[in-house]
Amino acid sequence: MDPADSLQFLEHYGVAILPALAVAEQIGVPLPAVPALLAVGALAAHGRISIPLVLGAMSVAALVIDFAWYELGRRRGARVLARLCQLSLEPDSCLRRAESIFARHGARSMLAAKFVPGLTTVMPPLAGVFAVSRVRFALYDLAGVLLWAGTWMALGYFFSDAIVLISARATALGRMLGLVIVTALAAYILVKYARRQLFLRKLRTASVSPEALKRRLDAGEDVTIIDLRTPLDVAATPYAIPGSRWLDADAIDEHEAEFLRSRDVVLYCASPHDATSVRAALQLKHKGITPSVRSRADLPRGWP
Repeated sequence: MDPADSLQFLEHYGVAILPALAVAEQIGVPLPAVPALLAVGALAAHGRISIPLVLGAMSVAALVIDFAWYELGRRRGARVLARLCQLSLEPDSCLRRAESIFARHGARSMLAAKFVPGLTTVMPPLAGVFAVSRVRFALYDLAGVLLWAGTWMALGYFFSDAIVLISARATALGRMLGLVIVTALAAYILVKYARRQLFLRKLRTASVSPEALKRRLDAGEDVTIIDLRTPLDVAATPYAIPGSRWLDADAIDEHEAEFLRSRDVVLYCASPHDATSVRAALQLKHKGITPSVRSRADLPRGWP
């Protein structure tokens, strides 16, 4: 379908398509909602579609899905967030970033969450985990949907002539444009994946197996074990390696580094998908400390 046909399709079915795209974003499916919102704004500028009607339909659809995520977070806790972040291209930073934003700004963070890739899916269950009241959640979530969709539609409305011109140029390019877009998206995903794999390999030689660590502890060796999980990770899995010490990964300052310098240090985080311990190990390595790294998910029998 060329861009001109797409505009006509949106003109006739935009009230159903835009809510569907909003729902797709809320469940983590990367469909092009923003270009569709811009196109709807351009159509509205020429009187071909009603913005209030589209906004109303999107708000209802988004609230239904977001409330489902909210209730899952409220009832199931941080485990829901951990599973969601495993689907992310950057699972190690997904939960930590969302938790940091929510802890700093509270429910107000939902106003901007839909503008940030990855946060739009995580924020509703996170609000449930933090026990935000249902009325407050509904108000902020609705405001966030209207702000996000309204902003892009307004841009499409005020720059409708430019969007029509871009649509005409895209029509002239035909399928070549679609091929370029798909190629660029695939290249972005591959680059993100490759960068993550290279990062995880940096300290692979310094890792220690859970069985080896347990044998050392059983033998009475003096090993300092640092638990780098977030508070939400701890809430989801409320137990730790015996004798470990919890430490915020962002709180490893010069004082903490000096304390760890003369010790045999093992860092561990939430799961094999979480690279927090690797990041902390690199930070310590720059300070002259070479710790061992272990994930949390594959501890041997005999440990909690």
